[in-house]
This record gives sequence, structure tokens and C-alpha cells, in this order.
Amino acid sequence: MGDQGPTPPIWLLPEPPERGWGLGRVDIVHAAVRLADHGGAEALTMRAVAKELGASTPMSLYRYVHSKDGLVDLMLDLANSEVHTPEVPGEDWRGELTAVAVGTWTMTKRHPWYARLVHQRPPAGPNASRRTEFVLATFDRLGQDLSSALGYARLLDGYVTGQALQWAEERAMWQRNAFVDVVDVQRQARAWFGDVVSEDGPYPLLVRVLESFLAERHDAADETAEVGDGGAGGAGGAGSGAEPDESGRVAGGGGSAVGSAAEAGEADRVAEAGRDVAGSARATEARRGEAGAGRGGGSRPESAGLGQAVAEAGGAGAAGAGRAGSAAAGRAGAAAGQAEGAAGTGQPAGADAAADARKVAAAAAEDAQFELGLECLLDGIAARLR
Repeated sequence: MGDQGPTPPIWLLPEPPERGWGLGRVDIVHAAVRLADHGGAEALTMRAVAKELGASTPMSLYRYVHSKDGLVDLMLDLANSEVHTPEVPGEDWRGELTAVAVGTWTMTKRHPWYARLVHQRPPAGPNASRRTEFVLATFDRLGQDLSSALGYARLLDGYVTGQALQWAEERAMWQRNAFVDVVDVQRQARAWFGDVVSEDGPYPLLVRVLESFLAERHDAADETAEVGDGGAGGAGGAGSGAEPDESGRVAGGGGSAVGSAAEAGEADRVAEAGRDVAGSARATEARRGEAGAGRGGGSRPESAGLGQAVAEAGGAGAAGAGRAGSAAAGRAGAAAGQAEGAAGTGQPAGADAAADARKVAAAAAEDAQFELGLECLLDGIAARLR
């Protein structure tokens, strides 16, 4: 915002001059995105961008982007360029809108600043316009008038952006408090609430949630297996043994069209990835066992076995759950198995690998939750279209 009112979108302003001493608009925008990706929206200043580029003064950038608002316009549209949309809407309107929404969600996780800045500027860039035009065309093809189509488009965009903003703010809170992963969050919560939880109070269900969270273990074999099973069944809303009802939905899954070839293929890939992890763990443990046999040492193949069991449970959950969150839930289960297998080695490198795998599992669980909410939203839209 300028002192004289809103700055017009950069797309309405004159084209930048030809490159002089090697600087160009593309260079400036990419440098700004790198800064914001690393330090958040707060790190985005013209001075910082100039320093990143080795420019003499921040003023030299204005010839190319006109203002900081213009720079934000370009950054937002560059981020939107990462979201794929089909050329024209096809028959599977739900599948295509799901893919666009999930693609946008994935983009916002790469660029956490996007959700904070997107509503500060008009969405007038070519890539943002392409994405919106596709969503409008989808509902137009379904016979909706332009006003209704716009309402549905805003509903979908609001869900994605709202979830992205919540995710970004939570990650910012983690950084402020130097939390590395969920174990650090548990440690802090246990220090605050560990001695005060009581089901006799006015919030017994919330207390049970807190007790469950505090009781979770992310570094023990048996507890990690439970987390993996929960990720496969719980995040997607259905376990591996869930059965579809008459409508083809899995009870509690919020999804539809179970058992498609694509989902089965994804489930197979998840399970295969888990088996690869377990096999690698077995090979590593076997080598350690051989090396340590002369010293009385032994291997711990049970860690690999549990890792495979959790990964296969995740794959089964992906095959049995509804479309929403199934693949992400399977990845969460496989990652939990990998975490357990790494932690079971008892080596420092194994602990690091377990922490990394926990992060992967947490990210997959977040994706599953996002996809579950998206499926529920599309269920509501589909009901109104009938």
C-alpha cells in the first residue's frame, strides 16, 4: 500500500527496462522468493533483496518492479506457476479440482509466506488467473451460473488458504520456540499440563486428547507401530479392514469411489517403499551383527520387521480408505515404520534418521488431514449440484 492509496497491480504498469548491468526482473523475483522461503514474509525488504543480488542500492530494483507491492505481485504469481491445471475441464471434475487444490496446498508448504501475502494484493497475475479460470470453467461446465461458480471457487480457495495459513503460523511458532519436532512439543506440553490434567473438570474430552498426546511415544518400537497404524487408519478415517457401504464409501472415511486402480497402485507403491525401508534396515543390522559377532554383539532384526509391518499396515490403509487422505495416510504409516526401524538401531545416525522420518510422517499426516477436509468440502458441493 502506498501513501496515496493502493498500488495498482504490476501487470497494469509499464514493462521494465531492458537489462543493463546484468540485473533483471526474473533475478529479483527469484531472490525475493529465496529470502521469504528462508525467513518468512518479515524478511522481505527491498534492502535485503538488493543485498542478496549484490546490487549497489535498493533503489536500483525499483526500475524493474516499481515498488515492494509490485515485487509481491510477481512473487505470488511465480508461486502460482507451480500449480498445474488441465487445459480444459474433463469428466472427472472432483478429481481435477482435488488435484488443483492439493497442488496449491503443496505449493503453500514450499512457500509459507504465500498464505500471509496472497490477500494483500489483487490476484491479477497470469498464473493466478489461469488457476481461477480453470475452477470457474469447471463449474460452468457443470451448468452453474457465474455467481455460483465464483462462490464455489472462493469456497475452495478459502479452505486451501486457511489451512495453509494455520500451517505456516504453527511452523513459525515452532521456530520461535526452537521446537525441532513433535517430541519437543510434547516435552513443553508435559511441563505445562502434565500435572493438572483431570477428567473431573469441565472439558473431559479435551483432557483425554491431551492425555493421549502426552502418552504417545515416538522413540519406542511398540509405540511407534501404534502411531503408524493410527496414521494409516485414523488420518484417513478408516482402517485396513473398513468396508464400503452401499454408496461405495468407507464408513468414517468421508471418501468415495474406493478401490480404483490409481489408489491400489498408490497403496502398492507405499507398501513397497515400506518393504524397501525394512529390507535396508535388515541388511544394515545383518552387517552390524556379523561385524559384532566376534565381540559378542548382535543385530536387532526385529526393528526392520516392525518397520515392514507398519509400512504394510499403511499400504493396506491406503487401499481400504476412501479417496480423501488415503495415499497421504499410507505415506504416514510407511514413514512411521521407517522412524521405528531407524530408532531401533540404537546408533546416533539412527536417531537422526528417526527424527527425519518422524517429520516425514507428520507431514504426511498433515496432508491426509487436509485431503480429508477437502473431500468433505467437495461432498457438500456435490450434494448442492444434484
